[in-house]
Amino acid sequence: MTQAIRDGLAVDVFVSASPEGPAALHRAGLFGPLRTIAWNRMVLVVRPELEAPVEDALALLADPRWRIGMSTPGADPGGDHAAAFLGRLTTTDPGRWQGLRVRCASLYGASLPDPDAPPRSPAAETLREGRADMLIAYATTADRIARALPGTRILSLPPHLAPPTEICATARFGGPEPARRFFEALQGPACAEILRRHGFLTAPVQPG
Repeated sequence: MTQAIRDGLAVDVFVSASPEGPAALHRAGLFGPLRTIAWNRMVLVVRPELEAPVEDALALLADPRWRIGMSTPGADPGGDHAAAFLGRLTTTDPGRWQGLRVRCASLYGASLPDPDAPPRSPAAETLREGRADMLIAYATTADRIARALPGTRILSLPPHLAPPTEICATARFGGPEPARRFFEALQGPACAEILRRHGFLTAPVQPG
């Protein structure tokens, strides 16, 4: 998305699941300072009916029987955060985690969704179609998967390996007044309440 905006995509307010894109647009002089409006976290999403009663996420990840899916690093912040988690994890015990990355595949998130297409969850489709046994994904994505696929299990990942991720917003310099007001509203209490209802952790409101 960041590159698409650089290339001329008409965007006045950019909300991203990573601070890197908004920060890059700010450094380029196209957008103003970024503001953190919420936080998310990474979890392990286990497909329904997987014959693995273990409720420990790391034990499941260590089991060589299971195929692990994730979003696409470099194209989607969810993939970047999953890759960062894997990087931290594998350094804790290289012997135990040898071969883990071979079982991990980027199965969705490589391209922007079609805004005119009906809403869909590529992550849920990945589990429904049996292309992975479990996913490393956002907690908010996991909640949507669980609603679509009853019996899905959501397991926490150690916070020192998967710290909360920032949801950031920024507004284009010289953008229209409605965009400026929308950007301000994103930092307010009404938006924070909406984000909480959808499973996000709300960050302190940034000063104006």
